Amino acid sequence: MSLRVTFVGSGHAFADGGRAHSCIHVAAPGVSLLLDCGAASLPALRRVMDPSDVDAVAVTHLHGDHFGGIPLLVLQQHFAHRDRPLTVGGPAGLPARLRLEESALYPDFFGAPGRPRFEVRPLVLGPVEQEIGGTSVSAHPVKHIPSAEPHGLRVRAGGRLIAYSGDATWSDDLPPLARGADLFICEASNFERDDPAHISYRTLMAHRAELECGRIVLTHLGASTLEHLDEIELDVASDGMTLDL
Repeated sequence: MSLRVTFVGSGHAFADGGRAHSCIHVAAPGVSLLLDCGAASLPALRRVMDPSDVDAVAVTHLHGDHFGGIPLLVLQQHFAHRDRPLTVGGPAGLPARLRLEESALYPDFFGAPGRPRFEVRPLVLGPVEQEIGGTSVSAHPVKHIPSAEPHGLRVRAGGRLIAYSGDATWSDDLPPLARGADLFICEASNFERDDPAHISYRTLMAHRAELECGRIVLTHLGASTLEHLDEIELDVASDGMTLDL
């Protein structure tokens, strides 16, 4: 069974280059999982697929450009008459953060009787694989802003393995996260300069041999990376891009 990976949104929080926030769809027969669902994800998602086809969302960490679109997706699906559950997995703090967002954005909707009309099932992701959206997912700590509970994800389905860095600067956490993956989706917010929260393309390339993975696709692209696309030797995601594994 082949997997289709669609980069719904490939930008970072500032939407440099007009790119939508982080959102990646993994699909196959019996498989439909979003990796992250940032605040700007719903319009981008509707450009490439029917949101009703999404079975689950797996969130890497608690920053708005990675989970902020979930209440909007739930709202849209309620009025699209969804009648099956949506599983939302992520760090332990995700359900509480979603309640805060819901109460700020649509207090008249969330919490009212019968709203949403379908069940939203929370799931705390961790190092032990769990079934979500037709895949088996495990979450592994990476180095980012600690209060955001950052994790990278390993996603197994159809005999394939996808690893996803989420937001992470370089650390010893990244090689085991990527090891053995058919596809490693890695952020590249910066081109040359590392910072305490994000990796640069130059640093990633310096450590390429340590990753022991197959194909690497860069996402979460900031302005400095976009300015140097002609110098990048790895594959670079764009909004709406698909690939098959």
